[in-house]
Amino acid sequence: MPCLSGKYDPAVGLVINVSVFPCGAIDGATPVSLLTTFPALIDTGASATCISLSVAGALALPPVGMRPLISATHAIPVNAYLVDIVLPFGSVGYIVRDTQVVEFSPPQGSPFQILVGRDIICKGALTLSFDGHFTLSL
Repeated sequence: MPCLSGKYDPAVGLVINVSVFPCGAIDGATPVSLLTTFPALIDTGASATCISLSVAGALALPPVGMRPLISATHAIPVNAYLVDIVLPFGSVGYIVRDTQVVEFSPPQGSPFQILVGRDIICKGALTLSFDGHFTLSL
């Protein structure tokens, strides 16, 4: 089981750099160091993984349809995309293939452009310690 561990800032949350590609555009032989990355918040409160409009635009991702984005107060229809996500596990990375993600608007000045939701987190185990250490295993 691949594992990623390190430190995080409890005031900001657990932010890591991930790569996103149109579905089927990446193979396992490309080293993670050669991939374009985007800051992503590991978000246990998000049921689905989300990407910002700027990430979708930077990658020229074609929408595959619409899905409701449900918050505590309302639901709005947003674009959905089919992507492969590369998490920074080891020198090659861990590819999560064929993942449907939805578009979201990050808060102004946000340090992240992607929310990694429970659709990915629940494939493994996430441990957050009070001293600022984390471990993510998939």
